[in-house]
Amino acid sequence: MPAIMLVVALACILARGYLPFVAMAEIWIHDLRVARLTPSLAQYRDIAVVTITEETLTAFPYRSPLDRRFLAGVLRSLEAKGARAIGIDILFDQATEPAKDAELQRTLRELTVPLVVARVDAGIGLSEAQTDYMDAYLSGVDTALGMLPKDGLDGKVRSILLESRVNGRLTPGLAAALARAVGVQVPRGDFLPLAYYGNPNRATPPFPTYPAQAIALLPDAWFAGKIVLIGADLTLQDNHLTPFDVGFTRGAGMPGVLIHAHGLAQLLDGRRSKRLNGWQEGFVILVFAAFGVILAFAELSPGVKAAAAPLVPAIGWIGGFALFEQGGLNIPLVIPTLAFAAALGGGIATQWRKERAQRRFIRDAFSKFLAPTIIKQLEADPSRLRLTGENRMMTFLFTDIADFTTLMEQRDPATVVPILNDYLDSACGIVLRHGGTIDKIVGDALVVFFNAPLDQPDHANRAVACALELDAFSRGHRARHAALGMDFGRTRIGVNTGVAVVGNFGGNLRFDYTAHGDAINTGARLESANKALGTSICVGGTTVEGCTKFQFRPVGELLLKGKTKIVEAFEPVTATEAAGPRIASYLAAYQRMKREGDGTAGAFKELKARYPDDPLIAFHAGRLAASAGERRQNLKVSGCTIIMGEK
Repeated sequence: MPAIMLVVALACILARGYLPFVAMAEIWIHDLRVARLTPSLAQYRDIAVVTITEETLTAFPYRSPLDRRFLAGVLRSLEAKGARAIGIDILFDQATEPAKDAELQRTLRELTVPLVVARVDAGIGLSEAQTDYMDAYLSGVDTALGMLPKDGLDGKVRSILLESRVNGRLTPGLAAALARAVGVQVPRGDFLPLAYYGNPNRATPPFPTYPAQAIALLPDAWFAGKIVLIGADLTLQDNHLTPFDVGFTRGAGMPGVLIHAHGLAQLLDGRRSKRLNGWQEGFVILVFAAFGVILAFAELSPGVKAAAAPLVPAIGWIGGFALFEQGGLNIPLVIPTLAFAAALGGGIATQWRKERAQRRFIRDAFSKFLAPTIIKQLEADPSRLRLTGENRMMTFLFTDIADFTTLMEQRDPATVVPILNDYLDSACGIVLRHGGTIDKIVGDALVVFFNAPLDQPDHANRAVACALELDAFSRGHRARHAALGMDFGRTRIGVNTGVAVVGNFGGNLRFDYTAHGDAINTGARLESANKALGTSICVGGTTVEGCTKFQFRPVGELLLKGKTKIVEAFEPVTATEAAGPRIASYLAAYQRMKREGDGTAGAFKELKARYPDDPLIAFHAGRLAASAGERRQNLKVSGCTIIMGEK
């Protein structure tokens, strides 16, 4: 299992790097959460955006470059209104009207407000001549790189540029330069994952935005103490796709100046995008793969597995979306889901191959040991292999050896197993002599039923007779080995009668002639009850009703573990014992106990003194004495009702 999990996780991690469609799907789900679940926030108070719009350009005889006298006026107005710093996301890469060019250049150099102007280098859409003009025009002015890093898979902006080496020296990005200009410490590095401030698709924009032509008319308080970014908001100019542009069609994008504003806000706040690093993503993938392997190897039916298969990733996806909505953490979902599916498929395939090999081994092995007569019957009548069942009144007998597990732990199994085989051989012989059907042998225990497959009208008598002979045999067997220094435990026997379904049960791979029903479970519980009662044979009342050849003394009304109905239990006694004073005294005390409950403690105490070797008398004497003081939880005295197996 671990090998499948690790191999699948590694393959899925590699798939992201070598299968673009997988990476694209993961990014799309990432963006879907960003676009749909990023909440609206109050407008950012420390940044204002001034935009050059289509309406701005209608006032000038040419659209580009922007009228530089107009821009100089905007800068002077912002300075007068008390702006804290100004960033210009406009390229000055060519000359316009000389007088206007000179006026703006002079304004850029004389402005008392911290100022950063965007620039780019040759090879990024500009010719060498344009770059040279820009260098000369912006001489003496603080500049920064205005490029926006774009994802190589889909061209969306998910990071901001912190710094890049230009002509042998590190040059900051526009947002980083503005943050440093106002005294904010900026992280070192090339790029920083962008944590957008608020959702631009909501009604209220994240940053107050004003058209450039209205700046002179707006209140000073709207700009005082704020960092102002100036840039274009034009349909076909400086627009970029972001995670908010998600869907089956590409969106209109976001103006570059607004993306810089988001990056600046992140740097001012010291926020980081809540993304997992490579090791953390690998762990998430590994967890999904682990769930796939666990489901593949779980002991569940194919139908349950098929129903559970989509539930596991569905829960993971719901959790992933909830994590982002509540805390902004964007975990991978597509690749982990692939890991779950691959691990599930790999686990099922591995399990199928293993089971096929096991079935072949079992078929070959049992074909050598199956009785030839049974094989001939199946060959003559293949219909016997069909899964059938019928309701029958049956009597069930269960045996178990006390403390056998402890014996196996304390002794060499090579010594104990031959003795166990000898015991089981004799016990099975006794069962067969009484006409019982051996359902199964489970370790040291026998499961036997009567009245199937052949009718046995006296099945209750047969079962009790079998139980008595098994008890006598086990006592002799135990005594013989005790003399040899081995404490072979006593045999506990439970007998019960009731209706059960009997027939061939199983599936296409294996079937078994067995019985099912509550009467069987009750028989097994009666066998276990002997341990607490001190008896060797415990017979249910339904068996006693059908028994005509034996006599019994009542044990009590038992509420067996896992049951809700009271079961009357009895112990078989010989005719000699039934006629003797011990049984007569016990029956009298028992009838009184049924009437008076724990008030009969003295009677059973007296009986115990007279018959110290009777375990059932000792049991009642002990429990009645205990209940007379403080009622115990596992021995509730109410007449003769005894709760068995409770903690």
